[in-house]
Amino acid sequence: MTAASDRPAPVLAIDIGGTKIAAAEIRGRQLIGRWQTATPRTGKGDDLVAAIAGLAPKHWVGAVAVATTGIVRDGALTALNPQTLPIEDGYPLAQAIESVLGVPPLVINDAQAAAWAEFSVGAGRFYRNFAFVTVSTGIGCGLVVDGRLLTGATGLAGHLGHTMAEPDGVVCGCGRRGCLETIASGTALARRGGERFGRPVAAPELFETAAQGEGSAKEVIAVAVEALVNAFADLTAAVDVDCFAVGGGVGLAGGFIEALQARSLLLPRIFQRPIVAARAGADAGLLGAAMLVDGNFHQK
Repeated sequence: MTAASDRPAPVLAIDIGGTKIAAAEIRGRQLIGRWQTATPRTGKGDDLVAAIAGLAPKHWVGAVAVATTGIVRDGALTALNPQTLPIEDGYPLAQAIESVLGVPPLVINDAQAAAWAEFSVGAGRFYRNFAFVTVSTGIGCGLVVDGRLLTGATGLAGHLGHTMAEPDGVVCGCGRRGCLETIASGTALARRGGERFGRPVAAPELFETAAQGEGSAKEVIAVAVEALVNAFADLTAAVDVDCFAVGGGVGLAGGFIEALQARSLLLPRIFQRPIVAARAGADAGLLGAAMLVDGNFHQK
């Protein structure tokens, strides 16, 4: 029998997204309980923290880890794309959470947290240089290089969705023009599909229509696939990625990863890398944040 003192210490993990906030008690690599609520979109960080306090178990004693969309620097949160999560620039998220939970939390970008989970227990566990890319409402990315998670001095490392894909493209929520996110995200697919069909088209419907052979839908998806594959090649040239794991509602849509794989074979061989489905699951951000508490990550 395992002594109580030998059991992994519990971590309260929190994942802040643009539409929902999830929380879970995690011991080791297991979710013991999970709770969820809608993300307040008032633009006020204090409302986010109030929602988190409503999810957290009463009188929590243990570590707290937070994964969030946006840029995290010294525990403060800034939205790179305010359309994804409206919040004040530099909102002191760590300080505010400590004030309500009584525990100083680790705070990290959600794609970075998910990348660590994928690297540790998912698709990246056989690689030293690894990228997790989530293609969903937006596009997020986390990088592990030489076995270490990259966050960057300002928390910007891995924001692949805001690299340029179309110089004369539409203005992105981040303020640049033609970002990858304006071409290949679920939001972009819905916008481009709507422009083609002259009516609102959600990304799932676009994929269904393409599967039925509709040419315009297939073309919209093909443009997104090409932009993503070229972004993967750029990232490979920069940090020599060994493998890309793709997740998210769009990334895991039927046939999408296969389309990425097929398009990547048209690249010069030196830029070709395995592209696989993410395996850590929908709660990879929660799991990765909790795993980073245990001496694997140090905020500067």
